[in-house]
Amino acid sequence: MEGIHHLHNCGNVSYNISGSSCCNGNISPGLSQLVADCCGSVAYNPLNEICCDSKVLTQSSTHVKCCGKDMYLTTTHMCCGGNRIFNRKENLSCCGNTTFDKTTHCCCANPELVVMPKHETCCPKATDEMKESQQGSPPTLTLPKNSEPKCRTIPFNPQEKMCCSGKLYKASALTKCCGEHVYTLSDDSVLCCNGVLHRNVPEQSECVGGVIYTAANTTCQMSTRPRLGEHCCGGQTFNPRTHICCNGHSHNKMNGNFCCGSEVYDHHNQFLRCCSGHLYNLTQSRGKAECCGNLLLQYNNNQTCCSSSTNSIIYQTKPKHRCCGLYYYNTSLWSCCAEHLKPTPKPNSSPAEYRIKPLMDLIPEMCNKTVFFGKVESVALANYQRHVVLKVVGQVNVKSEKVIKDPWLHVSLDHCNSPATDNGMTYLWEENHNGKYKLLSHPVDLTSDIYMFYSVCYQKKG
Repeated sequence: MEGIHHLHNCGNVSYNISGSSCCNGNISPGLSQLVADCCGSVAYNPLNEICCDSKVLTQSSTHVKCCGKDMYLTTTHMCCGGNRIFNRKENLSCCGNTTFDKTTHCCCANPELVVMPKHETCCPKATDEMKESQQGSPPTLTLPKNSEPKCRTIPFNPQEKMCCSGKLYKASALTKCCGEHVYTLSDDSVLCCNGVLHRNVPEQSECVGGVIYTAANTTCQMSTRPRLGEHCCGGQTFNPRTHICCNGHSHNKMNGNFCCGSEVYDHHNQFLRCCSGHLYNLTQSRGKAECCGNLLLQYNNNQTCCSSSTNSIIYQTKPKHRCCGLYYYNTSLWSCCAEHLKPTPKPNSSPAEYRIKPLMDLIPEMCNKTVFFGKVESVALANYQRHVVLKVVGQVNVKSEKVIKDPWLHVSLDHCNSPATDNGMTYLWEENHNGKYKLLSHPVDLTSDIYMFYSVCYQKKG
């Protein structure tokens, strides 16, 4: 299948993990597997939901846990025996599926758990109670249970076995998971790329953006010798003066001079949009759409895109929910500050007004604006303001009177309502009319990304 590097298998059906999840052979659309867990055969968002006895429940707090098929608040209640909920009280502890006052009674294993008066010989000594109370509140005595982790529903010993997407394999220091398969680091003929294991790949191959690239000095796997002036493109030759090679597929430059995955396109065409290697035709949506990773987010479609510097995910829009980097959280459970979630809700806080995007997703919109590339040299926090020292490394569409003469800029951002910034990373910035600076892009590559940005914008101009 074309574009197979973006797809995974769920039984005998293919799906994109950025927009769907696979649980026990069933696809759950609308929730990415990157942020989902399985509850039986249904995917759920563990940030806002909880799975209790194969049933998905909406969390009422970040401090809830399961007690059998029900949910309880750990700050006010306690679960005994795995299925009975009691009000949490001072000196109250569990003994099997019942409770006891540990100032007057104890829990004895005889051999089943029973509550006995504290003077009985089976009661633990005071030193034992102290050790027990230090491990959690309230202390709970239960029968010994198998604490081994599970691979789906099968317990396993991680010293001997490893679990790869629900399948067990023999563990080894050199053995790694790749989706539901395993491979050894010493095998140079295999390559794990975005959770898909590829075999019989050339040596020194690399996985970049879900695409496998072979070393620059590899030759065409052909039985014929390339003609003079021709280069390799997959299993064929091509003339780079007249054609362009996109992931092993040769295209005439008359059809465009930019690659999108294995396809070629004209970036001047406003009805074509390249989203991380996927080319979309926007004719039906009249151009009113934007990229969300390798998916297309259409406006007025009741969808929200949340993104980080590594991934982007589309969620179904819900009331009182906001993005925090990659995650879509319930404001009654969480708060967000600089793309970091905190279990302290602040419902009245103002949401971030925008989300940053990959550099190429900002074209052609940014070609007509005065923007610059700034490298974060240092960051300090004071009075909820993030003070950033930037080194200007390049400017775009700058008039002579607006050239930044001092390469060092001091920028202040609203810390919690602004995306996170990392020292040493370069971003695209914009100066607003009021002298404020706005962060626009994910971290960029100083060579390839900036060169592509300049070349596309200046080609557009003339």
